[in-house]
Amino acid sequence: MAKVSLPDGMEAVINSATRASVLAAAVPGSTGPQRVEQLTGASAGTISRWGGDYDTFMPLDVVFLLEFTAQVPVFARALAALTGHRLVPVDGSEDTDGSELGDLLALTASHSDVMKTYAVSLADGKLTPRERGEIRARLSRLSDAIAVTERRLNAVGEA
Repeated sequence: MAKVSLPDGMEAVINSATRASVLAAAVPGSTGPQRVEQLTGASAGTISRWGGDYDTFMPLDVVFLLEFTAQVPVFARALAALTGHRLVPVDGSEDTDGSELGDLLALTASHSDVMKTYAVSLADGKLTPRERGEIRARLSRLSDAIAVTERRLNAVGEA
């Protein structure tokens, strides 16, 4: 497979995320590299090359495995930052004040954002691929707000 030409600085971001992801895999009794070796079967040399200045990157299945196992979204955060976004927990800890009223406000604001984006996008009678992407991004935020509200409602005992 031919090597893809990456934008300037992208390899450094990938290598940095790789090193951080390997370190995040550490558990009591195992260093990060040791744990990655246990989880993937990759040799210590291979793991070292993934985070070094080589033409070898961590395979995508390993990225997913480590992010899931460690529950630390290193690559996800890096990708979000590269596209001008930020990754926040679905629990909404950064989006609401932790109350039912905060949930209501988050739902209302997210729903309003979806409707406004959709209406503006349809002003000319058609949706471009970019407009569709913007609407999907707003729908995703609304889905997150709904998930937060459902979790809080399910956690509260019947009064």
